[in-house]
Amino acid sequence: MHTSALPAVLPALLIGSLSLLTPVLTPPSVQFGVRVPAERAGDPVVAAARRTYRIGVGAVTVVAVLAGWFVASSQAAIPTALLVEFGGSLAAYLVARSHVADAKRDGRWFEGRTQVTVTDTTLRTRPEPFPWLWALPAAVITAGTAIVGAIRYPRMPDRLVSHYDGGGHPTSYTDKNLGSAFALVLAQIGVTALIVAVSWATARGKAQLDAQDPHAARRHRRFVTAMARCLLVLAAAVDLSMFFGALAMWKLTGSTGVFVVLLLAPIVLATAGLIVVSVRFGQGGSRLRLAEDVPGGGTSGKSGSGDSSSVSPAAKSGGTVNRDDDRFWKLGIFYANREDPSVFVQKRFGVGWTVNFARPATVGVFVGIVAVGLLFGTLLGSH
Repeated sequence: MHTSALPAVLPALLIGSLSLLTPVLTPPSVQFGVRVPAERAGDPVVAAARRTYRIGVGAVTVVAVLAGWFVASSQAAIPTALLVEFGGSLAAYLVARSHVADAKRDGRWFEGRTQVTVTDTTLRTRPEPFPWLWALPAAVITAGTAIVGAIRYPRMPDRLVSHYDGGGHPTSYTDKNLGSAFALVLAQIGVTALIVAVSWATARGKAQLDAQDPHAARRHRRFVTAMARCLLVLAAAVDLSMFFGALAMWKLTGSTGVFVVLLLAPIVLATAGLIVVSVRFGQGGSRLRLAEDVPGGGTSGKSGSGDSSSVSPAAKSGGTVNRDDDRFWKLGIFYANREDPSVFVQKRFGVGWTVNFARPATVGVFVGIVAVGLLFGTLLGSH
């Protein structure tokens, strides 16, 4: 055992923990990527699938941690642990999904039910205001980095650090010029623009409203606003990390262990906040409790549990249900619907958004992301 394995062990533990949480973050009408009547969330087969999934993910996480801890090559520790964790968690999900899908088919859960698709036109005509002010910190940090760089530029060394190792020690250098000196500023601009654009697009994206939840639109509004704010905070955190990186490049701070903490702390804290909000709200706001959910109009201030106890009385009446649209979701993960003009849609398993792989615009999204990655990889890579 060696402490150098911690970079492999900690991500495996984090991913395993998030994987264990995921089933309770999805709405009752979607279980392991399978569309079901909301009241079936408490079905014994679904409960058994959850147990099977938890046991599988727990076992996989233990194996991933051991692989990361004992693997001979420290360079191979991280990819080995992550490969085991991702592959094993996916296998556990697919097994649980197959159990729910088989039970749904054999039990004819949708037979005799009225299937509908719910929309709320006010989400288009009167959308929630985008929280532009939350993008201000990222813009200020980026502008501040550029100003400090412009002041410092005449006194920068002729050779600038272009890469650091995990301990914060320089490993390669590049000649000073405007491109190399302000590479991190360009990266800040690109990251901020990308996150703001994605945040805005997803906030205006397709709403997956639950036909069995009379307050689904209100939950959706609060969910997209909260997630947009979290993403904009993450943009500011990434920009702050790059600001500290720029200070080190410009020889305004030392390359010590403190430097590594400064680089990681903002992103870690912003990511932790995003996880907390995701757990609090659930996918699409499914775990958010409103005053209307509590008898007498009061509010308990607690999150929903994600099981059948959070299903509305109308959902238990045996009437209208969501349209069975499983055919558009491959493995419950990949969405492809040529008739749907939406590019971004809410995930079925997890919190956040995925893309409509049947839309040509999706190719543009991926090309843009790859292009930005290649550009900044070239700017920040060693020379």
